[in-house]
Order: sequence, then C-alpha cells, then structure tokens
Amino acid sequence: MKKLTYLSLIIISLLITNCEKEDFDFSEDFDFSQTETKILFISRRIENSASWNLILMNSDGSQQKKLTDLTVGCQRPVISHSGKTVLFAHGTNDHFCELYSMNIDGTNLTLLDRADRYCGSADWSSDDTRIVYSKNRNETTDDKDIILYDLTTSNKTILSESGDNISARFSPDNKIAYCRRNNLSCDIHIMNIDGSNKQLIIPDAGCPVWSPDGKRIAFISKGSIGSPQIFTSKPDGSEIKQLTDTYKPCWDSGFPPFGNHDPQWTPDCKKIVYQSDIDDGMPEIYIMNNDGSKQTRLTNTERRNDSPTVTPDGRFILFTSNRDMSLGAEIYVMDINGTDQYPLSNYIGDDCFPVATNL
Repeated sequence: MKKLTYLSLIIISLLITNCEKEDFDFSEDFDFSQTETKILFISRRIENSASWNLILMNSDGSQQKKLTDLTVGCQRPVISHSGKTVLFAHGTNDHFCELYSMNIDGTNLTLLDRADRYCGSADWSSDDTRIVYSKNRNETTDDKDIILYDLTTSNKTILSESGDNISARFSPDNKIAYCRRNNLSCDIHIMNIDGSNKQLIIPDAGCPVWSPDGKRIAFISKGSIGSPQIFTSKPDGSEIKQLTDTYKPCWDSGFPPFGNHDPQWTPDCKKIVYQSDIDDGMPEIYIMNNDGSKQTRLTNTERRNDSPTVTPDGRFILFTSNRDMSLGAEIYVMDINGTDQYPLSNYIGDDCFPVATNL
C-alpha cells in the first residue's frame, strides 16, 4: 500500500507504441522561419552558473535577446493570450520566491508578489486582466494557497481554504481547475473565479490542461498498470476517458514506471501532442487524436526530445532536444506531422521550455 501511495504522488508530481505514421500535413507548405512568430524560452547563459535566463528570438533563431538580468525558475514561461506579457518566477538570494510580469520586449518589469519558499504556477484569465498562482501559506508549512490577482486594481484574493493547492488553470469562460494535494493523493477540483462553488471533480489526478474550447480537460493519472497516463474528461469530471496505456518499467527500482505526460492541445482541439518515456526510457514527442486514436511517434533519436508546445497557428511544434551532444539541449521546431525537424537556438549550453507568440 505504501508503494502504491508513493507511486501515485510521483505520477501526479511529474511537471514531465510502435505506430504507423499518419500524415497530418496542412494543405499547403509553410516555412516556419518566415513567420512573424517570436519564441520565448529559458537558457543557461551566465558563465559558470546553473541559473536560467529568459531569452527571446525570431522564428529563424536570429536576434536572441536576454530580456532581464533576473534569473528565472526552471519551468515554462507563461505568456498572456495577447502575446504581449510574460509571467515568471525569480528566486532571491535570501530564499524568497518572487512572481513578476514583464512585457515581451523586456520592458515594464513588475513585481506582483513574493513568498518564502514558493510563489508561481501562474495562469492568465481569458481576457488577460487577472492571473491565478500558488503561494506558500507561511514559512512553517509546505501548504500553498491559490491567489487571484486583478491586474487592473492590484487586488489579491485568496481563493483556497486549506491544503496544498497548485496548478490552477483558467478555462476559456474563467472557471478555475486546480490540484489539491495531501499526504495520500492529489485530486483535481474546480471553482468559480471568485472561489465559490468548489467541487472535487477527478480524484487521484493532476496537471489539468483545458482544451481551447473549454469542453474537455486533459490530465495525468495512473492507469490500471500504475504508470503516468493521459486522460480527458468533461469539465464536471464526467465522461473520463483514458487515452494512453503504454509504459516502460523503471530500470532501477521498478517504481515508478515510465509513461505518458505533458499533454498539449492543438488550437482546433482535434489532437493532443504529448511526451512519452516508453521508448528505451528516453522522452520522445508523440501526437494523437483527442480520443486517443492514431498515436504517432514524431521524434526518434537516441537522446531526449521533450517539453513540446504547439504554435498558435497549429502548424508547428516547438520542443527541446539534446540530440546534438556538442551543444547540449537546444530549441527545435518541426511540422505538426513531425517532418522537417531542425534546431533554432544553436547555443552551447542548455535551452528549454519554448513557447511561441505572435505579436
């Protein structure tokens, strides 16, 4: 029983088939390097330091620019729906965590909140006027509250009541799905934007990701084989469907087995891009239909391919790969069907967690 409980917590905390390839091509060729897309990512660019910086570059990899001297946490930057503002967390020398907003060009750096030990896991409301994030309740506990921050008034409202709350995510109509963790499990809850009408919708699950139309939630839970798997449900937790059921046992202790995680919806809600560890224990990028059918492997190297994200037009996938060992981890791009994979950042060091924006 203790092993199963430990496995459940490991699966939920991951913030990370031999199939015939299907053709996902659009009706016309489209050169990503010629688009107006900007790519934001994090990179180790301070000499003799393990710290990360926010970097912005063009779609062809040119004009790479460090946006702020503040270091950032090792997580995906959070860009507003307008593409003009980014949220990120910074760790201070006195062990506080600070949440900042900043224009995508590096201007208007603004401290939003700070807390001892943790302040982050932020998300934007559909109109970009409010954000939600998690913050340590106090310095004596690991429990976190979910905070609603109104950017027009600077008012902060505590939405949670108790427990360890994280991964709050806005739906298109501004419902909030979030995770509440305890010593035994992690469960997905939902509430109104003012914190009212809290409901447990999916037990023993985490990492909720709303579909762009708000009709489904993708999430991670353990399947019947006890490994991380991708599921979807309706917003009320009904009609749960397990999409993946593949795994690879862990080579050292047997727990937890590798599985599937980090689901990312395409803009039309028809497909889900995700990361799978089932091939030799190395992460690879896959795509599948939103019902779990036609699971298709897109990358195939002897090194890591992870952190996929779909561009706003739905035509391309940005991801991280360390297939070129002379450069370390780099930002790559490929067509939505997995063709034409090539590096963009070409930096001797580690680059990861790309996100795209069209200004």
